[in-house]
Formats: sequence, C-alpha cells, structure tokens
Amino acid sequence: MRAACLLPEGSIEIRERPAPSPGPGQVLVAPRLVGICGSDLHYYKDGRIGTWRVRRPHVLGHEFAGIVTELGEGVGGTRVGDHIAVEPIVPCEACDACRRGVYNLCPRMRFTGSPHTDGALQDLVAVPARGAHSLPEGMDFALGALVEPTSIAVHSVRRGEVRPGETVLIIGAGPIGLLILAVALAYGAGAVHSTDLDDGRLALAADLGATTAVNVGGLEPEEILERTERPGADVVFEAVGSPRTLETALRLVRPGGRVMAVGVNTEERIPFNLLLAQSMEATVIPVYLGRDAFPEAISLLASGRIDGTRLVSHRFPLERTSEAMDAALSVSSGAVKVMIDVAGPGGGNG
Repeated sequence: MRAACLLPEGSIEIRERPAPSPGPGQVLVAPRLVGICGSDLHYYKDGRIGTWRVRRPHVLGHEFAGIVTELGEGVGGTRVGDHIAVEPIVPCEACDACRRGVYNLCPRMRFTGSPHTDGALQDLVAVPARGAHSLPEGMDFALGALVEPTSIAVHSVRRGEVRPGETVLIIGAGPIGLLILAVALAYGAGAVHSTDLDDGRLALAADLGATTAVNVGGLEPEEILERTERPGADVVFEAVGSPRTLETALRLVRPGGRVMAVGVNTEERIPFNLLLAQSMEATVIPVYLGRDAFPEAISLLASGRIDGTRLVSHRFPLERTSEAMDAALSVSSGAVKVMIDVAGPGGGNG
C-alpha cells in the first residue's frame, strides 16, 4: 500500500509499505479525507513539537474520516463498511488520569499521527476501536475530517465556560480559531470578535458570524480594544501559540475574565507575564486536545449548525502531500484547511 512518509530530514516521500492488520480491539480503516493540522506543519517544518521528534520515516495525519474495512478480535459495535471519524488519542486506560476520565491528559498517551504512532496519510491504518465514531448517513467525509479539530473547539469552549450573552474574543483565525468562533456562537455567546493578520481569513470569520473581524497588524492592545470590546472580553481564546499573543490575550480580557491558552507552542518553556495576570485577576486556563467532545462535534457539523465546508480551501491527492504541506504553510496560498484525498486522484484546489 502507499504511504506518505515524512523523513527525519524534512522531505516527504510516497513509499510502498505492507498493509497492516488490525490487532485485538482495533479496526482497520481506509482513510478518505485527511486534514492537515498545525502540528503536522510543525513536524514537517521543524521535525518536532517539544520532546516529540521525527527520528524515523513517519506517517502524519490525525484529522481524518474513512471506511472500516476489517475488525480485530473482540470488536463490537462497529461494522465493516461503517463511515467513521477517528479520535486520535490513544490513552493507556490504566493511569490516574484515565481512571478519572481525563484521558486527554494521560502521561502515557499515544497519538495517531505523532512520531510514535503512524497516522492516516496512507491507504490503510489500524486504530483502536474505542476511537471510532460513526458518522450519520450521508455526512461528507470532509466534514468527518473536521470532527477532530471541532472537538478541540468544543472542549475549549466548555473549558472556558462560555455562557449565553458573554463576550468572546479569539486571537487567530486559523481553523481552530474559526471553529472556536462557530462553537461559541452555537453556545449562545453574545459579541464574538476575531483577530488575525490575514484579511482572507478575517473575511471568512465575518461570514461565519463574527461581530467584528479585525486585522491587528501594527495595532497595540489599546487600539484593538477600541475596535472590539472595551473594557475587554469575558473570555479570550489564544489560538496562535506564541508567548506574544498569550500576553496580548491578557491585555484584551476584562478584569476577572478568562484567558484560554489553546494555541500550541513548539517550545516547552515560554515567558509568561504573571504580574499582568495577577493585576487583572485573570484566570488562565490551558487546553490540551479535546475530551468527550466527538459526539457533539459530529452533531454540530452534521446538522449544519457549523458550516464546516466553508473552511476547506484546498484538496490534494496523496501523491502531492508535499505540495499540500507547502500550500498550508504559504501565506499567499489563501489556505485555511488543506485536505488530502487519500483514495482519489486529481487535484489542487477544491
């Protein structure tokens, strides 16, 4: 079978590999559409995220939907032919975090598509059946591939305890920031403001319902407040992943508000302005992946309460995975969510 292998030096090659077989408790999946995530781009560009490094040929891809082709021993509740979205977290199910139900915090977690567990950019992949979530009949695979990032947005909004009528500001209008916008609106938030440096993504944020969509290039926090919400938003979501934008979030939240640290920093340690957080009595809440959010994410996308199709900007076949990664990295490509069509031939932009 074909696999798009990321090599330690940073290039991607299409290689032939033996087809896997599902082990006990696993299902074999034929991926159909696979979304490229920011973490995939970090591995492609930098070869690592924190201590997780690409040390051997590795298959990326953790945002995906596909068709079940084979069941491993002991699998029930899933059938061959089912259309599924796959939750990539593979917890140990034995540690304290897993026993308490916070499996996304499992210290022994494996994660489909990270350097220790190959992902979906290949013709077949074996995954734990516990992570297979059935899609409603007729749900497009592109929406299925958006379930994983939407689950992160759902978990983020839950963690932020966004209540009806509250004001929300989102720093970053990438796929996660846009999905947080959509989920916050679905939860009944009042004014929801989006900020970014890309006018194309801000236009999409406005189309998705943002109260204001502000290009913050060259603006100081006080100027951003003038254009969004003074004296600050009840909840600010940082969806970029940089120390600078995390501090900006503290300057855009109202006193006593909540700052949600959603964006992933590639460095393990970053500077943090504790005095500023203390002076605001702002609650800073980290978010790590998602938890128990796939069913709600599927419902929001399948029902059309979130118009996920608006986020899909490009589609490429598996053979053009390198080109897809470059498009996702390019500022000039207009990319929002780039997807790989593993099964189909053809195309650039979809």
